[in-house]
Amino acid sequence: MDEQLVSQIVEARAATLDARRPAALASARAAGTMTARERVDALVDPGSFVEFGQLAGAATESGDDLAADGLVAGAGRVCGQPVVVAAHDPTVRGGTQSDRNQRKLARLMWLANARRWPFVCFVDGDGARPADPLPAPPIVIYPRGRWDAYDGLAELSGWAPTVAIVGGRALDGNAALAQLCDCVIATGAASFGSRDHASGAVVERPAADYGKGGHVDVVVEDDAAAVAAARRYLAYWVDDPDAATAAGDLPAPSLSPAHDALADVIPENRRRPYDMRKVIAGFADADSLLELGAGWARSMLTVLARLDGCAVGILANQPSSPMAGAIDAEAADKAARFVDLCDAYELPIVSFVDNPGYMVGPDAERNGIARHHARPLSALHHRTVPLYSVQLRKAYGLGPYAMSGFGGSRVMPDLRLAWPSVESGGMSLEGAAYLVKRKEIQAAATPEEARAIRDAYAETMRDQASGLRAASSFSFDDVILPSETRSRISALVSAVPRVLPVAKKHPIRLR
Repeated sequence: MDEQLVSQIVEARAATLDARRPAALASARAAGTMTARERVDALVDPGSFVEFGQLAGAATESGDDLAADGLVAGAGRVCGQPVVVAAHDPTVRGGTQSDRNQRKLARLMWLANARRWPFVCFVDGDGARPADPLPAPPIVIYPRGRWDAYDGLAELSGWAPTVAIVGGRALDGNAALAQLCDCVIATGAASFGSRDHASGAVVERPAADYGKGGHVDVVVEDDAAAVAAARRYLAYWVDDPDAATAAGDLPAPSLSPAHDALADVIPENRRRPYDMRKVIAGFADADSLLELGAGWARSMLTVLARLDGCAVGILANQPSSPMAGAIDAEAADKAARFVDLCDAYELPIVSFVDNPGYMVGPDAERNGIARHHARPLSALHHRTVPLYSVQLRKAYGLGPYAMSGFGGSRVMPDLRLAWPSVESGGMSLEGAAYLVKRKEIQAAATPEEARAIRDAYAETMRDQASGLRAASSFSFDDVILPSETRSRISALVSAVPRVLPVAKKHPIRLR
């Protein structure tokens, strides 16, 4: 083979690497970030990356100094499973999208769809590249490359996991790429926005704000933490967790140190809040949790976890939230989307219920509770994955239906458990007291006396709706001790193997 041709290829490849791009490396260091290639290398298993289009450039002639046309793309492995991965390079024309790098991205979409491989994209750039030059004839171009990338993400939704990692600025089309992914992970330095192409002005907001609005699922400190979160997220979709554990890619399942304290989480005072995250931490395997949307709809918790090594999704009310676990429009959307996610990728769902019902009143109505409240009810009804519900304390009104279909859904939970602290009803016990004891409460001489009448009635009714009565009336499959929760549910989770359907069930609803 002609040595000159070989040396040209070798030299061209070397020119795209960080070692030959000191200015790009210095720019990343000044910004406190990794380079595009460092991000990819940190994500994939060592030695597993196969790059596509390393020599693709903005122009057809040799000597193009736009390394890989601003997009490092290829296939590799994470926790032993195949993935496709791309990384925009902000040092190449601001990480903008060109016809050629979008065709590279679309190529990965095709591969992910054909092989059902997870797709990960490090999104860092300013959207479409201004005055993007087209190749000169006779080079053949693919006219819809840019749109194939967006179509590809929509097609992958519910078929293969998609993850966007935003470590810098995501404007316009780059922000759209991120929002089409199942999971968005962003660093504290990241931002989202758009550019007014007439004036050039950029309007953007930090990722933390987007996290509060539900547009970002996980907010972390820096690139290294973002990569770690992405690897953890992808590990829940590993087809053979036992093999991954044996290879050292996943930790061996072990009991959480918080498990022994489960019985102490629920306060004796039934009106006192507690942190549901302590229950989830004690229930799941040690160091196996990844919470999604922690800053959004804080009355609802959505967490990926492992239970004796099996991946599960955990849906839970949060009594320590400002709304005491009540479900508003945002919480309803958060729950429905999480059920969609778990159902599409065949993860069993565990639901922890301590819910005073849906939010009501003028503010709730203005925020669309009448329209949004039905979304988790519908998502739970249409799911086919196993569902295991645990009622810890309160379940009033329609709230329990939104958490597990408890009491009336045609598709019932596989197992319905309760703790001894359980109490249920059409409304709160205090609310019932105001109806039943209205005359006595109105006739009370002081507010303190009125509250005493209310509380006395509530305590009486609580005794009548106790866990023992619930067990004797077969309101649940069993009323158990908190320490028994993990073993009961784990026995059933392990009995239903996770098998992906041959056809896509449904896409994941957008945020």
